[in-house]
Amino acid sequence: MKDKLQKACHILGRADELIIITKNLYGTYSTNIKNVLDRSIGTSTPLSTYRAWEMHHTLRYGKHDLMKVLVYGDITEQEKATFIYTAERNAVNNGYRASEVLFFDSPSEVERAL
Repeated sequence: MKDKLQKACHILGRADELIIITKNLYGTYSTNIKNVLDRSIGTSTPLSTYRAWEMHHTLRYGKHDLMKVLVYGDITEQEKATFIYTAERNAVNNGYRASEVLFFDSPSEVERAL
């Protein structure tokens, strides 16, 4: 697809650390962030391998260090648990050695934390 996300795979695939800033949307990423993550499937090949004792696509660019997600907005404890689980699974699937999720009340708190 020829759009603004055309180079997302190349950029994300080469990043050692990925920091995602997103508004909470029922315990998961905002729609814009989800679109970028969905389009980053090209960081993997069609071949399969075992990673974390599960079958995953073979990584095109190799392993990465940390996937860090900074979440802001109203969020329940159940949504926090869902977000942490989702980030962990995304990190494994995309070849990150670890994931970290931090929660904030507002975008300005996220900005101060950076």
